[in-house]
This record gives sequence, structure tokens and C-alpha cells, in this order.
Amino acid sequence: MDVSRDFRLGAGILAAELALSGAYFLVSSTNAQDAIYELFGGGCVLAVAWSIRHVGPRSRLPWIVFGIGNVLFVAGDIAFDISPNATPPATADYLYLIAYPLFAALPVMLVVSSGSHRRIGALTDAAIVTLAFAVFEWIFVIEPALHQHWPLGERVVLGALYPAMDIVLLGAFAGFFVSPAWRCPSFGFLVAGAASQLVGDIANTIDGSAYSGASWINWPWMASYIFWTAAVLHPSMRRLAGPAREPDTPIGRWRLAALFGALLTVPVARLVADADHRMIGVWVVGTLQAAIAVLVVARMGMILRSVDRIRGRLAEQNEELVQADRLKDEFIALVSHDLRTPLTSIIGYVELALDEDGSEPLDAERRRYIEVVARSSDRLLRLVDDLLLAARLQSGRFVLNVDETDLESIAADALDEMHARAQRKGVSLFLACDGPVRVEADRRRILQLLDNLVGNAVKFTPEGGRIELRVERTLAGAAIEVCDTGIGLTEGDEERIFDRFYRSPSAVAEHVPGTGLGLFIARAIAEHHGGSLSARGREEGGSIFRLELPTAAPHTADDPETELVA
Repeated sequence: MDVSRDFRLGAGILAAELALSGAYFLVSSTNAQDAIYELFGGGCVLAVAWSIRHVGPRSRLPWIVFGIGNVLFVAGDIAFDISPNATPPATADYLYLIAYPLFAALPVMLVVSSGSHRRIGALTDAAIVTLAFAVFEWIFVIEPALHQHWPLGERVVLGALYPAMDIVLLGAFAGFFVSPAWRCPSFGFLVAGAASQLVGDIANTIDGSAYSGASWINWPWMASYIFWTAAVLHPSMRRLAGPAREPDTPIGRWRLAALFGALLTVPVARLVADADHRMIGVWVVGTLQAAIAVLVVARMGMILRSVDRIRGRLAEQNEELVQADRLKDEFIALVSHDLRTPLTSIIGYVELALDEDGSEPLDAERRRYIEVVARSSDRLLRLVDDLLLAARLQSGRFVLNVDETDLESIAADALDEMHARAQRKGVSLFLACDGPVRVEADRRRILQLLDNLVGNAVKFTPEGGRIELRVERTLAGAAIEVCDTGIGLTEGDEERIFDRFYRSPSAVAEHVPGTGLGLFIARAIAEHHGGSLSARGREEGGSIFRLELPTAAPHTADDPETELVA
């Protein structure tokens, strides 16, 4: 099937029908109007037959039944045109009333074909909508018509049977929303056709004399033929009976609001009826209200059970994720531990090879090669140590060796260790401190923390930049700030940069090497000391990392922690 060709064919037919509907209101001859009106129905019947043969829906029976319904409607139109003044129930009424269940059978059969009829929650929603519509039909259409001074047959047909068929039609199409195929354009046209039919029926029941000549009420009925023709000609009609692959109807705020609104149907309708001085049947309305309330309570119970199931699944998935994360940390720790042993041997033998006291001194080229091996081995060992420490932090096995220490001397040591790297890059290092600042802390871990901060500052600060360490006393203890004139922080990165394995977009763009573990470890060390580590950008460019420590850190180590650095 050529989808684009058939879509153009359908669009052309729709355009012709719309133009023809305009001509209906322009001609003055009743016979011409009747002929034009019947052309709409006949065209819809032909479109159904053509689509069954050429479009090839998944299931043909629903569309055959729908086509028969249209044939009966066209026959009813012809019968009405022949005897427009016949008293109901007339031949046209019988034909129309038989056609309504056939129209309603289309969405029902498509739902059953797709397997969506098993979605009890969504079907309950459809039933609630149908009953809410029935409330308004009873108060504003059925009961007033039954109290008219019409012959009994006319009151039964116009006041009861036609509104009842409208309720059946709406309920059938509302039930189709349980199927994932309701998003198809073809279904949209079907719903538009059913809605147009309902508008015309309600208007005709309220004012039975409207169906004559070129009255506006004929437009909704003609529009129903137009929309149904569009539905059967659109290629998406093949998917309407497709299998349902979606889960139960999602729970959202709009759904809960709709359920609450359903409970207000009768009170709202009663207020409108009182304002219009209408008399309503208490027993019928009360029964409908009770049915709506029962269905709403049942639906809320289904929603609560769905929430419990979702919560249970989330708990299971969370437990699986926690288990997977724990296994990942154990794997990283195991592999990293096994890597340290050969790395330590490599570093040791490289140091021996570089020893000037050796019997056979190295030439310049071989020394350069071995120095590259030494630097790469040191870098790899630091990475392994970071992985081991990160795994230990995640498993809760991280302990501190707390003792009284001077932060000024730690800051000075951190700058000394970074001096050579900063000098090679052309970055200046400064220390600002008024004197010793003593706190209880793990000196080795605080030095590791500052190494990470200063190392990052050196990496991200261009040549000619400046890095300053400020050590100061605070009311709660002490603080150290690492201020640089580097590339700074991108918006929203003030917290994310402390996530494990996270690397900022600027680091990736500048091809700055790193694993994303340094700042994660630095914050963990700060928090284990009872302190905090934060970051912010500087207005003049660069960033500031602030470490705050209490005067006394918690003593968490009964036994000294094993040294990780070779």
C-alpha cells in the first residue's frame, strides 16, 4: 500500500465533502439538500468497503459491522426523507436505533482484538465517565422529554431510546481509551464522528423541530459522516486492533482530579437544574450517584494497590542496585589491591635502574625512557590508591588516625609537593597564614585532601596564574581556602564536581587528565573529620574551595589504618 498516495486520496475526499457540506446550506431545494445529505452517508459506506479491501485492517469484522451500521443510517436517512412527518417510532427510527449498537460494537471489538479489555482500571475509568454523562443525559435530556405532552411512542423513542443509545455509544468509545492505539489519527477521527453524532442527537432531543431544512443541527450529523470517512481512509486504521503493549493506565494528577470531578457530577448538575427550575427524579439520580461513588472508591483502591506494587518493585530494584554497587566496589577494591603489588615492584626496580651508583651508568636516551616509565608508574599507583580509597569510603571501612596537628605546616607541605609541577606550568603558589593553627585531625589525610585541591588548581590554572592557600581560625575550629585564577566552575557544577567519577564539561573540553575521584575523596575526608568542603566560582575568574574543620575531629581508629601509598 502506498501510504502517501492513499493519504492524498483521503485528504481529497475530505476536502470534497467539506465543500459539499457548504453547498448543502446554500441550495434552497429540499430535494437537493436531501440528495447531498445522503451522499455523505453513501460516501462513508463506500469508504469503509474500499478500506477493508485495500488498506487491510488487522481485523476486518469490526469494520464490516461498522459499515453495516452506516448502511442502516443511510437507509434511515432515505426513509426519513420519504416520510419526514411520520410519527415516531417510524421506519427511520427503527433503522437508526439498530445502527447505534453496531457503531458501538466497532470500538468494543477493536479493544477485545487488542487484548486491552483486560485492563480493568482503565475500563473502570471509562465506566465512570459514561455514568457521569448519563447523569446529565437524564437530568437535561431524558427526564424533560419523558414529561413532554407527546404521544407515548414519541416520548419513548426520543426521550429514552435515542439518549440511551448515545450513552452506549459514548461508553463504547470511552472504553477504547484503554488501548494504546487511541493515539492513532484514525481513532481521533472516529471519536470526532461519535462526538458530532452525540451533539446532533442531544440538540434534536431538546428541540425536535430542529431537524428540518437547512438547520444548523444537520451539520453535526453530516460532520459525523465526514469524520468517519476520514477514519477509515487514514492508513493508521490498520493499527487500531494492534496488541496492547502498554502497562496499566498511568497514575497522574489529572486522573485523580477526574475521579474527584466525577464525584461532583451530580451536585453540579443539580445546581444547574435548580438554577433552570428543572424538576429531577431523585431515585434515578441517586442511583447514578451511588454507582459513580462505588466505581470511584473501587478505582481508588486499584490506584492504591498499583502504588503498593510500584513501591514494592522500586524497593526490589533499589536493593538490586545497592547489591550491584556493593559488588562493583568490591571488584574495584580487589582488582586495585592486586594491581598494587606488581606496581610496587615496577617502581622499585625503576628506581634501582635510575640509581647513579649502578655499575653501568645509563645513556641519556635510556634514562629518558625509564623516567617516562617511572612517572607513568607513579601516576598509575596514585590512581590505584584512589580507587582503593573510594571503595573503602563506599563500604564504610574508612578510619582516621587523629592527633593534634598544625594546619599551617600541612598547607606548606602541600605547596612544597606541588612546587615543581606549578613551576613547570608557570603558576605561582602562595601561602597566607598568621601563625600555627592547631586542630585534631589525621595529618596524612588532610595533606592528601590538600594535594587533591592544589593539584586540581594547578591543572586548571593557565600559565601566569596564581594559587593561594589561606589558613585561618574560625569560631568552630579552622578553615583552609584554595583560591585559583583558573577556568572556574560551570553553572550547576558546585555540587556535582564532588560526585564520584564526575568530570566537568570544561575538564573534558580542555582534555585535562583525571578520573573524577579526587574531589569525591577530598569531601569524604572532610566529612569524616566532622567538617565540610564546598566550592564556588570567583567573580574575577577562577574558583575557591573552602575546607572547614572542627577543633576536635571524631576518633574513629582503634587500630592504625593501613597505609595505601607505596
